[in-house]
Amino acid sequence: MKELRILVAYDASQSAREALTYCRELMELISGRCEGKYTIMVLTVEQLPACSLYATTSLWKDECTKEHEKQLKLHNKIVKELEQSELDPACVKNKFVTLDERDEPLEDTERKRLIAKNILKEQRQGHYNTLVIGRRGMTRSDAYLFGSVSQYILQEARNCVIWLLCR
Repeated sequence: MKELRILVAYDASQSAREALTYCRELMELISGRCEGKYTIMVLTVEQLPACSLYATTSLWKDECTKEHEKQLKLHNKIVKELEQSELDPACVKNKFVTLDERDEPLEDTERKRLIAKNILKEQRQGHYNTLVIGRRGMTRSDAYLFGSVSQYILQEARNCVIWLLCR
């Protein structure tokens, strides 16, 4: 049997949490049939606050530091929960990606494109054949104006199955 390699993009949103829960529950049902030939990678790409919300760059950088710690803590909590589930802990991997924008803040659309590119890069490099993402339910006009990670992934992903879970 070919190894099932699943990459779950996690960003602490409710839709990402539901996507991860769905993936875990499904894998708990079929893991016996996989004979230990599966990997679930929980990938968190750091999401920094918009710089335009803060009066000064130094206030924004302070908030970025707080947000980084908060997201890293939540990432570790989610991974621990997954490892303590009925799944084989040896089959659970995780990675936290820190975006390199603290020196020069990005616009929302650029940031979302960078997040999607990081997810797709990990998918290609890790040879993941399934990509699980949650969709927040943006309207088309919002996605056009502000960018959408899931929309970009759907357009650019190659050689993988995408599970897009909608709220």
